[in-house]
Amino acid sequence: MKVAVVGAGGVGGYIAAMLARAGEDICVVARGTHKEAIEREGVTVRVGGETLPPVLVSVTDDPAKLSEKFDVVLFCVKGYDLESAALSMREAIGKNTLLLPLGNGVGNDEVLKRIYPENPVANGAVYIVSRIVKPGFIEVKGRGAFIVMGMEGASHPALNELADALGKAGIKTKVSDRIKTDLWRKFLLISAMATLTTCYDEPMGAVMAEHPEEFDRILREILEVGRKEGAKLSEEDIDSVKEQLKKVPYDSPTSMWLDFKAGRESELEQLSGYVVKKAAEHSIEVPLMKKCYGELKRR
Repeated sequence: MKVAVVGAGGVGGYIAAMLARAGEDICVVARGTHKEAIEREGVTVRVGGETLPPVLVSVTDDPAKLSEKFDVVLFCVKGYDLESAALSMREAIGKNTLLLPLGNGVGNDEVLKRIYPENPVANGAVYIVSRIVKPGFIEVKGRGAFIVMGMEGASHPALNELADALGKAGIKTKVSDRIKTDLWRKFLLISAMATLTTCYDEPMGAVMAEHPEEFDRILREILEVGRKEGAKLSEEDIDSVKEQLKKVPYDSPTSMWLDFKAGRESELEQLSGYVVKKAAEHSIEVPLMKKCYGELKRR
């Protein structure tokens, strides 16, 4: 397959390197010293303490110069960069190119469908703990990644082909025809914790220990919005989130909290504002999320 990976950070860089090692035709979009290192030496990945040999991939920092169309374009960028990233790839996207966002949030496919209404668009999420150690070098904790992706109630040949390629590359992958429910299950944890850690300026453990009622309340607000959006969520999903968090170290941060503390752009709109927006569309009251979102907007 010809696959373009937009965003070669801890997620995109790892996926691109593993697919390239498995023999797929990969092009990554990267910038700065990271792009220069990949161009010069390839991408090196360390997984679970084992450093794999570097693998060469095609790389560019100017997608407008790409002259060929890709079978699949993976968008591994932050939510606030998705629209500009999608627009930058126009020259590389043919009428049959499958578009797959793999960022946080549940509405990323909506962004791509608005820009490319005629293209097949899936949605997906990656379960991974990874980072760029230095330009061209990606470290992944644990055994690697798990990807869930799909189209709600439908499928596409390129999606199944991509899943096969990812599997051969050693990346566990699930193709789901109930992707909305799968993504909202992950979003429950991400949205709730990103919002509360940032609002209270405290790590995840402190939120659980010092604000258990607020945590439970915001989970239920998100769950209700997800149900109205068509996700098949239940009380068990809230219990599952709480069980997952028991294994998380007390001082664990969220990326949105770290971004706020550092004065960087954050995914506030994708992780908190999206819930407020969808709640309003469905005439649902989400007082705690609305309060936190409003406070964070004013900071």
